[in-house]
Amino acid sequence: MRLAFLLLLSLTTAFGAEKKYNFRTDFSLTRYVDGPRITPALQKDKATLLFFWAYELEGPSGEDLKPFQKLADEHKEDMLVIGVENVGMAGSTKNITALTKKAGLTFSMYSGCRAPFKTNTYPYVCVFDREGKLIYNAVPKAEALLEAIAQAVAKPTGKDGKDDPKKDEKEKPKVDPKKAA
Repeated sequence: MRLAFLLLLSLTTAFGAEKKYNFRTDFSLTRYVDGPRITPALQKDKATLLFFWAYELEGPSGEDLKPFQKLADEHKEDMLVIGVENVGMAGSTKNITALTKKAGLTFSMYSGCRAPFKTNTYPYVCVFDREGKLIYNAVPKAEALLEAIAQAVAKPTGKDGKDDPKKDEKEKPKVDPKKAA
């Protein structure tokens, strides 16, 4: 009886635990539409903001997509922004491209994404850190989203709390200025 209880408890704990998703292994962008194509080289050492939207719910000017362009501009060195039109009825490649050009959007745009979960609420945002781990997924709330982005783009730190030096900096010997002169 005791063994059966422990087994049942371990199963409920295992299935109740939240899975930690990774952008690079658990998500697959389907049809490329516009902007930079997402490649492993482009993802290297960058956070990722993936947002799902629906063409049918978007206005003709793309106003609802412009805050994502602002985030892409603010974090162009350390974060990729990827828009995924997720419904696909009227969101043909031609329509999406016309909308992105009209709205002045320059971030990556795809139509469809294979993801480990489904959403029918738009926009729906996922933020992944530099290693690709999911750290935020929800209908965006400004303050929580900005905190997640700050966490995602933060540079990794060493054990002493200082930024990890780049590979080149580790290999350079320190020169004593008195001896160099």
